[in-house]
Amino acid sequence: MNTFLLGLILLLPPTLLAQKPADSQRHQADAVVTFFLGREIFQRHVKLSAKETKQTAANSTFFKYYFRHPKFSGETFEIAFTLDSTGQFIHNKDTRGLVSIESPNDSTWISAQQVIAICRDQARRIYKRSLRLVWDSTQVSYDTFNLTHNYHDIVPGKIIWTVDGEVLFRGDRYRGTFDIDLFTGRVTRRFAIPWD
Repeated sequence: MNTFLLGLILLLPPTLLAQKPADSQRHQADAVVTFFLGREIFQRHVKLSAKETKQTAANSTFFKYYFRHPKFSGETFEIAFTLDSTGQFIHNKDTRGLVSIESPNDSTWISAQQVIAICRDQARRIYKRSLRLVWDSTQVSYDTFNLTHNYHDIVPGKIIWTVDGEVLFRGDRYRGTFDIDLFTGRVTRRFAIPWD
């Protein structure tokens, strides 16, 4: 009987065998995304990309999720990370999109139209076609997580809107970018203005 089962396993296509680690780790990967976004947001607005989720070297699995929400004005936010063969989170160059949503109340989230209105008040000119939703990884840190392996110790990034524009300063025009936090509406300006 055992020989028969072993024979059946050996006859399975290698691609089917390669998908099994991803299937066994799916629950853990979903738990990681749920931890950061919250259960309600995860269930309603996040989908796993089965096509782009794949096994990598050393039996690790790369997971990619798409976060789509009405406030994103048609944009899709990507979340991607790797789990090792035991289901442990591994941060690497492919890790992106980890953000923390404290409240699932999306009524305060900033839409694309609101971004344009906010920036119009602060700019001489706005380039609407440059508007995009991105992950700001500036403050991201895994230092403490590397010691504790506790997700509470990851300092995640932020979802921000970025839009290019021009401002006037002492009669001269300067081109740069406005960054607007999706959840708070806080504006950061990145312009090369020579402050005296």
